[in-house]
Amino acid sequence: MSAVNQQEVLASFKVLVSMAKADGKLLEEEFTSLADTFEEIHLPEGVTVDRLLNEDDEPIDTLLAQITSDIAQEMVYQSAYAMANIDGEYSPEEQALLEKIGKTFTNSKLWGKQEWLETLERRSTRLSISEQISQIDDPEKRAVEVENAITDTCFLNAVLGAFPLPGIAIAFDMLIYWNQLDLAQTIGQSWGYDRDKENLRKALFGSLGITGTRIAVSNLAKLVPVFGMVVGATTAFASTWALGKVANEYFASGGEMDAFSLRQAFKKAKKEGEAVYKTKADEITAKKQAIEPVVQLLNEELKAGSISPEEYQIKIKELL
Repeated sequence: MSAVNQQEVLASFKVLVSMAKADGKLLEEEFTSLADTFEEIHLPEGVTVDRLLNEDDEPIDTLLAQITSDIAQEMVYQSAYAMANIDGEYSPEEQALLEKIGKTFTNSKLWGKQEWLETLERRSTRLSISEQISQIDDPEKRAVEVENAITDTCFLNAVLGAFPLPGIAIAFDMLIYWNQLDLAQTIGQSWGYDRDKENLRKALFGSLGITGTRIAVSNLAKLVPVFGMVVGATTAFASTWALGKVANEYFASGGEMDAFSLRQAFKKAKKEGEAVYKTKADEITAKKQAIEPVVQLLNEELKAGSISPEEYQIKIKELL
């Protein structure tokens, strides 16, 4: 794997900002998601969130020319693809930019593995926990079930987040996202709300900045050397904890919380989640270390084409 320098990392982040602005506008939820996620990671020295989001945009050809290593090219394409597709709305401008990225990075052997992302988005092989939950009228029982669902999903996502592997981690990041969406729907159904995932995603996730943008930036953060296991696990745990707590508050209010209130509650709950993670860190680390050899083998088999993305998903789920 060729080395990734600071210029490549910065250019890679700027490509994602260009993708967010591809349709000519940067929505408030996209700006919030970018700003919040950039603040969570260790940006290259001298780079600020304000500089990334507010400087005049460099020509996309100039940015792409600065990204020369195979691993950076692969991860930029994966991230851009996730960013453009995960919300189900794929604009012509986003499609054109994604195609340009793909054509420019023809030397990267793995950039075109779109089936990973398409398979993850379909999730045809995954059983949603929300399919097993119905309304719970007893407040005490509901509180226990919600707390258990949050704790279990936090642990699962923290183990997934503990694998900051360039070129592979996008699959784990996508699974974290879908687990969070399942958790929110599970909590909603325990309160008697039967919102489909698309409506829930727009009403809750958009307000919190939990979007394809966050996944894309998180994936590219693996290019930054200091972004390691602890950062990925902590972020996955804390964001899932906060999402669960806020979702419970949201449904308890009858779905009446506005976007500002949701974001404030999320920030507060995320700090709480970071503290809770510290009490679980040893257990999460032990689980990660226990399954790591098998994960590495599965990654090699996937890259070699000896197992399909569907088989990979099933085996990862069985490990966890």
